[in-house]
Amino acid sequence: MSHTAELQTRLARFRRVLELSRVLNSTLDLPSLLEQIIRAAREITQTEATSILLTDVKTGELYFEAATGTKSEEVKRVVVPPNSLAGWVAREGRPQVIDDVSSDPRFSPKSDLQSGFKTRALIAVPLRVKGRTIGVLEVVNRIDNTPFIDEDVDVLTALAAHAAIAIENARLFQQSDLISEMVHELRTPLTSVVAYSELLLRSDVGREQHRSFVETILQESTRLTQMINDFLDLARLQSGRARLAHTAVDLSALTRDCASVMMPQAQQKDIRLNVEAPEVMPTVQGDSGRLKQVLMNLLSNAVKYTASGGRVDAQVTPLDSSVRVAIRDTGRGIPESDLSHIFDKFYRVPDSEGWATGTGLGLSITKEIVEAHGGTIGVASQMGVGTTFTVTLPVEQQR
Repeated sequence: MSHTAELQTRLARFRRVLELSRVLNSTLDLPSLLEQIIRAAREITQTEATSILLTDVKTGELYFEAATGTKSEEVKRVVVPPNSLAGWVAREGRPQVIDDVSSDPRFSPKSDLQSGFKTRALIAVPLRVKGRTIGVLEVVNRIDNTPFIDEDVDVLTALAAHAAIAIENARLFQQSDLISEMVHELRTPLTSVVAYSELLLRSDVGREQHRSFVETILQESTRLTQMINDFLDLARLQSGRARLAHTAVDLSALTRDCASVMMPQAQQKDIRLNVEAPEVMPTVQGDSGRLKQVLMNLLSNAVKYTASGGRVDAQVTPLDSSVRVAIRDTGRGIPESDLSHIFDKFYRVPDSEGWATGTGLGLSITKEIVEAHGGTIGVASQMGVGTTFTVTLPVEQQR
């Protein structure tokens, strides 16, 4: 190829980076943005796979947030050690090109086991914003199996510069959006606390009224505390700061344990709580505490919204490559118009019959936890018949 042709090819690649950057900077949804960055990196470097690692703002740990490959969901939120290749790039803030990873002691075969991909060569470049590194962008294996060249590093570095700004903007938008919603939701209970506190200062308040006002203040204060705790939990999950353990979890045993905890509440309302879970089950890879949080929230809601004399069933079913947990109740059901919003932040089904309501964050948190484990959650409901929430999680792959 002539020098002129090489120059034109190089300019074309950088023009493509600029085109891609415009698309990236117009996207404020973080998951969608990360997928676009992965596709863009593969395109401009003509590589087989890509991954994005982000730095935890509090702990400084580097973890996978997005990746290509058959195990891309399993890789998410897996922490990589500081002495790894990506750890070095994040720490030093400089790109690295490795033509043969087997010759570099910083590369661990564990990364391939986690991603389900065979790495031969890679480029890792830092994602930097205003002089600080927020993560690392990696591309793996040229499609034609040729060595990486300096131009590959240059175009990937240019893309990473735009990608880092887009990621930071998406994170800030996500945070500000959640905070504005939170402030809006806090107003109602805060207004009640202030109003009833002012009433208590009046001299004409009788003893019974006084007690009623204090009970209302306590109720609204408790709701505020729960809302703030739920908000912080959701913010940690959405930002990736919540570290998930990765151990073998028996969902059958966990479901039975959660049902045992809920049994007194069910019995108090004369609700039959039944569990169908095989004794022998394939395990899922995940965080037992967080998965317990999912099951407890779904069982608690089922008991809460089921009238006295009703029934709640928890069924655990092994599938080909996953485990399904279904929580069914015979409660009043959810109107069809509300089903599409049931996992939205702060969404509560309009209540005109005196049924219990919460902070409106429980199901959003539940969904975040399930999806962080590579699973899915769905809901089906019929008014006057009941509601079923279904969680499906991938089983641990035997090696």
